[in-house]
Amino acid sequence: MAFLIGAGGENDRHALRLSTRRGNHIPNWQQKRDRAPEAMHAARAVVMDGHEGRVLRSLASSYNCIGMAFANRRTCIEPDQVTMILEEDGFVEVAQVAAVMTGDLIVYEFDGEISHVAVVVENEPDLRNGGSTIRVLSQWGFDGEYLHEYRDVHPSLGRPVRFYTERRT
Repeated sequence: MAFLIGAGGENDRHALRLSTRRGNHIPNWQQKRDRAPEAMHAARAVVMDGHEGRVLRSLASSYNCIGMAFANRRTCIEPDQVTMILEEDGFVEVAQVAAVMTGDLIVYEFDGEISHVAVVVENEPDLRNGGSTIRVLSQWGFDGEYLHEYRDVHPSLGRPVRFYTERRT
């Protein structure tokens, strides 16, 4: 699912030298210009409308969710690269939600393909309901960075399917 192409013209992009821990190149691209402040504020209004639990962190628009998670907010990486990055950087799936920790990743899918990645910032036990309240940080396309409950995403970002960690136990 390559949904990022078209966010800026070909002449507006360049790439970073970026590779996995195994040394394989990670294709990426950077936008040279941020979106107009008016567009970002309009996007914020849409994202926040009716979702009091969402918290704006930043209205940055020069990277995507995968670039936030794997490239420290420096670039855009297409979703079709996520599986390679997870494998080559030594991530493993977290089998139980209770074991998810701050810094772990969650992968979302749309129509069976990876569509979004977020970073876990909190996993609070919910003793009343016997589960957990997991909050994540994610970049929503080019509409800014938000803190939110991991299931509270726009349908276009997909649905949460798996947590991953690079912790060594």
